[in-house]
Amino acid sequence: MFEGLLAFWRGLLGRCPNCGHGHIFRTFFGMAEGCAQCGRRYEGTGDQSTGAMGISLTLTLSVGFAGGILVVLYSPDNLTVGMIILLTVLSVFQTLIYRVSRGLWIGLLCVTGAMDEDDHRDEFYL
Repeated sequence: MFEGLLAFWRGLLGRCPNCGHGHIFRTFFGMAEGCAQCGRRYEGTGDQSTGAMGISLTLTLSVGFAGGILVVLYSPDNLTVGMIILLTVLSVFQTLIYRVSRGLWIGLLCVTGAMDEDDHRDEFYL
């Protein structure tokens, strides 16, 4: 269990969930193909990023829902301005949460062993 939590924590920090030394991202949006230290590939197939999108969407919708309630409760006279501000905040939030959601998803793939299965995918699909 401790290894699983450690892999999630490393992914959250943008480190390799396997060894904790390599970086997941080369630039703010650009992912590294794998860890420079242990050689672990982060994503082999394109469909693995779908889970990160789900995490990101869930967090953004939660913040948006809470923000919408606050706008309606605390500024019912200025709903248009409040909603414009909320949409701006959500756009910035979505951009910033990208790295966190990708890191968490890669940590989850490491914990569940999906990264190991991806290394052997050619054996199953040939």
